[in-house]
Amino acid sequence: MKNLLFILSFLFTLVSSGFAQEQESGTHRPQIRAAILMANSHVPNSTSGEKKVSILPTWGFDVDYFFHRKWSLALQGDVKVQSFEVEQDGVILERSYPVAFAGVIHYHALRHWSFYFGPGYEFEKSENLFLVKMGTEYSFEITEDFEIALNLAFENKDNVYDTWTFGVAFNKKIWEKK
Repeated sequence: MKNLLFILSFLFTLVSSGFAQEQESGTHRPQIRAAILMANSHVPNSTSGEKKVSILPTWGFDVDYFFHRKWSLALQGDVKVQSFEVEQDGVILERSYPVAFAGVIHYHALRHWSFYFGPGYEFEKSENLFLVKMGTEYSFEITEDFEIALNLAFENKDNVYDTWTFGVAFNKKIWEKK
């Protein structure tokens, strides 16, 4: 819990300083970007036979609305393409192809590097879990409208279990205000 409070404090400081120092050079045109993510999720307290850790294939998506040059709001979603079990305080919770959605705010610290944070929910047939998601993304511009990005995210799911997800995203600008 201390780590989460520290990270939240850091993100708040980062966000506050970004607004305070922002000097708009030119005009910003709102835009929407969509992405597909291919990833692997690391679940530290998963049980699978003798193993106490699972690496799960994951597919995801991301739709960002850039309302400011350095800020965007996004809906992110992913599905773990495998069933697994997690153990918390001696209780085993079965997860079968869980689907997670999170509303996050992105701070684009540099042109191709952003940080994000936000709440969400993981939906699964046995039990739905509230989650807090935070992560970072570094993108490589291929064309003006297309990028390939490396993505690293951490999700805490109702203090029941955590996941670390690392993947490659394919980002495409789909709309820009004229």
